[in-house]
This record gives sequence, C-alpha cells and structure tokens, in this order.
Amino acid sequence: MSTVLTLLLLWVVVSAGLLTAMHGRLLRALWREPVLTRPVVIVESDDWGPGPGTDAGILRAIAASLDAIRDRSGRPAVMTLGIVLGVPDGAAILAGKGKVYARRSLAEPEFAPIVAAIRDGCATRVFALQRHGLEHFWPAALLARLADDEALREWLADPSTRSEALPAALQSRWVDSARLPSTPLAPPAIEAAVREEAALFKQVFGELPEVAVPNTFVWDDALERAWAAHGVRCVVTPGCRYEGRDAAGNLGPPTRRIRNGECGVGGLRYVVRNDYFEPIRGHRAERVWQAVATRTAQGRPTLLEMHRESFIAAPGDARAALSELERALRGAVARHPALCFMRTAELACHFGDPASPLLACGLPMRLRVWLRRLQAEPPCARLLKTTGLAWPLRFAGWLLGMRARNGTPAARTGQSSSTPLSGRTDR
Repeated sequence: MSTVLTLLLLWVVVSAGLLTAMHGRLLRALWREPVLTRPVVIVESDDWGPGPGTDAGILRAIAASLDAIRDRSGRPAVMTLGIVLGVPDGAAILAGKGKVYARRSLAEPEFAPIVAAIRDGCATRVFALQRHGLEHFWPAALLARLADDEALREWLADPSTRSEALPAALQSRWVDSARLPSTPLAPPAIEAAVREEAALFKQVFGELPEVAVPNTFVWDDALERAWAAHGVRCVVTPGCRYEGRDAAGNLGPPTRRIRNGECGVGGLRYVVRNDYFEPIRGHRAERVWQAVATRTAQGRPTLLEMHRESFIAAPGDARAALSELERALRGAVARHPALCFMRTAELACHFGDPASPLLACGLPMRLRVWLRRLQAEPPCARLLKTTGLAWPLRFAGWLLGMRARNGTPAARTGQSSSTPLSGRTDR
C-alpha cells in the first residue's frame, strides 16, 4: 500500500511540476486575476453615432426595455454605447476628387434627436458612453484607397452610408491600412486624433467617458499613452491585443494576452469582453444564459459584445433583436438572483480596489475558481488530460465547493453577502 501511495504522490508531484514548468506564467496570471463574488452582466454595444432619425427611436426603445429589467438592488440593466462621433461627408469628398477629407459629426443639428436619445438613456443610467473613435477608420487611409476602389467610391456616394459596410481592414482606425499589411501610425498623429476626438466628445455630450474601445481591437502603446493623457482610465479588450492587419487584411497574431484588472501604459486598466451576442446573426438568449453560468463559475463578469447592426436591420428583425436581448437579460436574472448590473467604468473601479465587496478574498473560493479557470484554458486542459491530473483537480474543486455550500456566506466569499454595491460610482 505504501508503494502505491508513493507512486501516486510521485505522479501528482511530477505532473504538477510539468504543468508549472510549461505554464507557470499562465498559472500566476490566472491567480492574480480578480475573483468576483457575484455574477455581473454588462451589455456592450458598439458603432453608435450619426445615422438616420429612426436611430433615435431605436435607442429610446432599447432604453425603455433595459429600464424595465432590474437586479435585486433595483439597478437597471446597462448597455454601453461605443460612440463613433463622425461619418465621412461623401458628397464633399467626391466633389473634391478625394483630395481633402470632410466629415459630418454628431454636433450637427440633423443628428440632434440621436444625441438627445443617448443623453436621456445616460440620465436614467441604462446607457453608458464609451469612446470608439472620431471615425471608425483612419481618414487618410480611406482617401488613399479611393482612386483604386470603385466600391469604396460607391459607398461614399450613398448618403445613408454606415461604417459597418467598410472592409474590415479599413475599420481598424488606429493603424494605416491604406496598403496592406498595415503600418503603425506616427505617435504625434495618434495624439492629435485623440485630442480632437476628446474635444468633440465634450462638445456633444458635455463629458469625457473614461472607457475606450479600440476599433476592431487593434491598438498599441502610443494610443494608450494618448488616451491616458486625455481622460481614459479603462480599455475594453477581447482578452488580447492586436497591433496590425496582414497582407490579406486579416488581424495579425495577438501581441499579448490580457486578463481582467491588468494595467497598461499610463495606468489604464483592462477589462475583457468574453462573450458575443448578436441576435441579427441568429444568437439566442440561451447563449447568454450559458455564458453567464460559465463566467460566474470562473469568478468573472460577463461582458456581452453587440453592435448597432442588430438594431438597425429591417423593422421586424430589429424588434426581434430587442426582444431576444430582453429575454436573455430577464432569464439571466431569474437564473442568478444575486446578479448585478453596472457600467464598465464601475467594474474597472472594483478591479482596482482590493477592499471592494465585489472581490473575493477568501482562500477557498479563490482556489476553487482558480482550478476552474485552469481547466478552461486549452493549453493547460490538454496537459491535465494527458497527465491525468484533471481528475484530482476536479475532485479538489468539488471538495472546496462542498465546503462553501456547507459554510456561511461570509466563509464562501470572504465578504458579507449583504454588503451593498450601489454606493460605488465611476471615478
């Protein structure tokens, strides 16, 4: 029997040593990532900006729907709006033979109903503004492509043009995609663009959002430095950073992996969008429910990425998209009574505050969540399966779960379960 136990112990030690040697950095990153004590759900919707007057009605319908869905603290569901402040003035650009860029911005009277709808949604705290670029492209790159791109000229000639119809490579605002592969923009040009964007944002909305969403998630340190100098405190990421487009126009390989709560240049704090919900593409509420269950088990928030395109489709499709979003959020609240809604900037503040009641400090819960995260990482999961270490880790997680279920709420989380979160605000 002692020989068997010795062999078992040796197997565990060797397997654990191999895991640490091969993925030690990942293990540490998973442990340092904050662990949430409650489910958090935020709907993140990009590309809102200039458009036809009907967009104002769509925004008001979304706001009314969100306001009717509340968490147990009475806070309404929140949708962040990634704001694109301008679109090209196609007629003026084409009249000038593509030599000079001209724009139409949200500051113009024709877009006042859209701005009013956004402002009203912010006042009722169902909308939260995020910076998503002065345009959804780099203007000089757009002009450089005009001469050789008939489809692009036709796009500009359409007065109802929307940036969603642009080639994906051009939608990466913070690199020069005039020629592929893309090349980095000069830092002074980036700084000037961010400064111009900040000034227009303040003019239109009277405030500067602290959260920025890089267009198509392509950005670099120069942009982070400029953002930090102009009021940005939080960057929304897909869990990694891309810095360019390849010769085919596809995203290049990621240059770094990002976890919730990590910091970048200038102290910018990262949050991770970890799920995708686009009703116009056939996604249904069940997808959200599964996402919330998975992320909650991993001690992570659920940030659902959506885009304006789901709501600006044909009227019937737009109504169906809004209905599916409402069904998804109501179902999530029903399945997770402790779920809370908040803005992304508020979540970032919690990540930066070790004393936050939303963050677990108890070792058993942190260890249990760490084991779940570990088994959800493909590189680690493969090694755990190969060595057989997955089974004892699952058993250890089960034991920790049993301890939590048999303990008090404070023992499970390291905090009182009655501690309110509603006193926290954006900083």
